[in-house]
Amino acid sequence: MRPVFPILGIISMVLVLSGCSRKETPESHEPGEHDSHATQGGVTFNSKQGLSVPPSTAKFIGLQVADVEECSVTVSVRFSARVFQTVSERQFASAAPAVTSIALASAFVNPTQAALLTNGQVAVVSVNNAEPLKGKVAAVNRSLERVQGQAEVMLSIEDAGARLTNGGIVSVSVPLGREQSVVTIPRSALLRTAEGDFVYTVSGKQFVRAALQTGEVSNESVEVTDGLYAGDRIVVQPVMTLWLAELQSIRGGKACADGH
Repeated sequence: MRPVFPILGIISMVLVLSGCSRKETPESHEPGEHDSHATQGGVTFNSKQGLSVPPSTAKFIGLQVADVEECSVTVSVRFSARVFQTVSERQFASAAPAVTSIALASAFVNPTQAALLTNGQVAVVSVNNAEPLKGKVAAVNRSLERVQGQAEVMLSIEDAGARLTNGGIVSVSVPLGREQSVVTIPRSALLRTAEGDFVYTVSGKQFVRAALQTGEVSNESVEVTDGLYAGDRIVVQPVMTLWLAELQSIRGGKACADGH
């Protein structure tokens, strides 16, 4: 008997890196003028206008900006699954002489996801950031949707190296074969705080911290669902240094932008 477990998945978009490269350029800005607080490095902060960074400080901290762009993404259904039968277990249980290299896993997904999945769809299975394994959607059982609000998905996974373990969790992506454009930013531009997600936008000669809503986040790119438009200019590095400079201006203390 395989275990029944609820694992919620999400429909997400896998960022296509081709066509998403940005030309990052250094920026030089003069200090602000009114109602500003200054750090020891000459960085000033104005609650209405944002941060101003002198050219010498911008050069010292390696300040770079880039344009926000729209990129082509491949729409995929993504969720987590649990392995319930490994390659070795299947070989032991099989009466056939042929050696199998297929492991089995299952997951529970919401009805919206289930409606996009069909038997035989190709799946990409990721395990511990190692080389992905190939898989397929073996079955989609929607009979439990009315009772549990979820459908069960069965997966067959090619695991010739016997990497999977019984009960192990894997990440599954099922490409749907269509693309669309989304706004993306480099991962280095994203500032995550207890108050939410932000970026520093370029506004004249100042840098203004702006809130945004994010979607899919990878090691290299971030999907932006609200708060930015293609063509906006943002700081791509060093975002944390600007954040510390802003905190120093408001609350006091030493920031990394001081150059000490």
